[in-house]
Amino acid sequence: MKTSPDPHPPSAQTVETLNFEEAMAALEAETARLAAGEQGLAESLASYERGVALLRHAQGLLRQVEESLAVIDAQGQASTIPRADLEDSRS
Repeated sequence: MKTSPDPHPPSAQTVETLNFEEAMAALEAETARLAAGEQGLAESLASYERGVALLRHAQGLLRQVEESLAVIDAQGQASTIPRADLEDSRS
């Protein structure tokens, strides 16, 4: 039985090792691959699943940055603002 080549070879970085910019670039590549419509069903499903993993990873990285957002006060001191305080200030 012949199998299709893996669209994400083992040499490719795993999602968890990517920084935000790499994750977004990989997500754009997966989106373009899906939009082209040239993959079979199995390859399309693999691209979709990888895209979801990339999106969740990128969102997690953003959440980490948001939670540790440092604000420089008038004296030049960095202080960490809890996420809840940030959300309250947006209202």
